Formats: sequence, C-alpha cells, structure tokens
Amino acid sequence: MSKVMSMKEAIAANVRSGDFLFIGGYVCRTPFSAIHEIIRQRITDLTITRSNAADDFDMMIGAGCVKRFIATFLSLGVYGLGRCFRRSLEKGIPRKIEIEEYTNLALPMMLMAGAMGMPFVPIRDMAGSDLLKVKSFMGEDKYKLIDSPFDGRPTILVPALNPDVGIIHVQQADEFGNAQMWGIGGDCMYGANASKKVIVSCERIVSRETVGKDPSRTIVPGSKVVAVVEEPYGSHPGYTPGFYDADFSFGYLYQQASNTEEGFKAFLDEWVYGMEDRTAYIQHYIQKFGYEAYKKLGAEFDYGFPVSYAY
Repeated sequence: MSKVMSMKEAIAANVRSGDFLFIGGYVCRTPFSAIHEIIRQRITDLTITRSNAADDFDMMIGAGCVKRFIATFLSLGVYGLGRCFRRSLEKGIPRKIEIEEYTNLALPMMLMAGAMGMPFVPIRDMAGSDLLKVKSFMGEDKYKLIDSPFDGRPTILVPALNPDVGIIHVQQADEFGNAQMWGIGGDCMYGANASKKVIVSCERIVSRETVGKDPSRTIVPGSKVVAVVEEPYGSHPGYTPGFYDADFSFGYLYQQASNTEEGFKAFLDEWVYGMEDRTAYIQHYIQKFGYEAYKKLGAEFDYGFPVSYAY
C-alpha cells in the first residue's frame, strides 16, 4: 500500500506532544519541512535527539516545542552559538529545557545499539571527561562504569535509544518507504532504524524498480516507514547532496533574527506560521529574494560511475 501523503497529514497522524523524536540531518538533509510543520501544529513537550544539532533544533527550542534534549552540541555553524538554545538555558525563555550531554561518538553508538536491538553499548571516549560528572533527567541511567571483562580497563556502558518517531529527509524513496540517501550519513541510518516508526521526506519519489537497481543506498526499509512525503527543497536552508547547496545567506538571516525574542517571533510568523506548506514557503522565498537566488542554489547534475550487480 502506498504511504504517500502531505507533510501536514504525516505529522498530524504520527507525532504527538510528549513524543521522543530522532530528527535526521547530520550536517546535511535536515528535514526542515517537517520541523516547520511540527511548529505549526504547536506540538510540545518533545524529547529530541541527534548528534551535531544546528539551527533546526534551535528553532524548535525557541518555538517552545522541546522539553528535553539528548545532545552532543548545538551550534549555528559559521554563525556561532544557537541563540534560542542559549536563551532557554540561561533565561528559561520560552522554557528551560532539560539537557543530557554525550559525545559525538557516544550518541550515534546509542542509536546504533537501539537499531540493533542491544540494551546498551560500551564506549571509552567519555572516560575522564566532565560529561561523567553532570547528569540530568536520565539520572543514574545516563551511563554505567565497569571494568572490562576482557582487559580490566575502565569501560563506560551507555543505554540504547529507541525514539518513538524518526524523521529523515533523503534524496529519494519509493511510495512504500524504502528510502535512499547519499553524501554525509552521520547517525541518520542508525537513528531511523532505532525508531519505532519513521516519517520519510524526500526530494523525489521513484519506482520500486529504481530502488532495486541500487539497493546499497537504502538506509531504512519500507517496513519501518509510516509516511512518505515528496518535498522538493525540503531541507532548505540546509543542503541535499546532488540537489541544492546550503543557503548561507538565509542562515545569516536566521542568526540575525534569532538574536532577539522579537526578531525570532517575526521570523516564525513570516517563514513558518505564515506558510501553509513547503510549496508556499518556496514561492515566498522566490518572491522575496528572486528566482536567480533560488536557481543559484541548485546543484549541477552529474552521474556517478554506474555500479553493476550482474553475476
């Protein structure tokens, strides 16, 4: 059965206040269309996670969607620290979120454990760091310290994560949810497969035959997926390899707007609440910045060397 639907339908049917979400987008393919819809539907009290969090998480925190954040760090990249993130932690605006911090290796390993059905996973990179001294809402379950049964060295055990919903943006998927991506992967594959169900946003919907011709690009099977949304430029202002580049000018616009509560509110009113869907968002972008600015983001198309699975 086809799982294709609109983003409004996908979020309304599958995301509830209080859910634990994995949101893909490690460096690229951020599912901004889904994030905007979550904000528009005023879903709150979420626990969110991903390594390498950026302006997408900052926006959700500023919009009041987030209660808890299982984190490695959050930044606006070349534009510095997340302004909404800082206001939340320093001033409790719009609310003070609870945060549990891990390293950029530990968190993907926790998602990997969740995807593989393991209860925990051993790591060593947090050993000796102050991350062991600070515990928040996970309490004593943040980690356990043991002596390795093999060499006796101190070893940290961290728990598996199994989010209620995984939300990812990929280059292509078929109508049944078999999702394919290329470029930087980060923790996207593990986070999606650790989740109990997955919403797939994609640049294009392709046939099952197309997916089958290059199966190694498939990162999540259709059996995990509850919704497929064809959403061109769904990652803007982030980038999707092979389709469009990061919009650094728009990133600067967000950074400037989020410097103040008033500026951030105006940004949300214009770019999120004031938009019916992603199509309206892109049309507004073109009207405001011009078609040439929009066209300039597009990637030059080029084929990779074909792979043969013949035998």
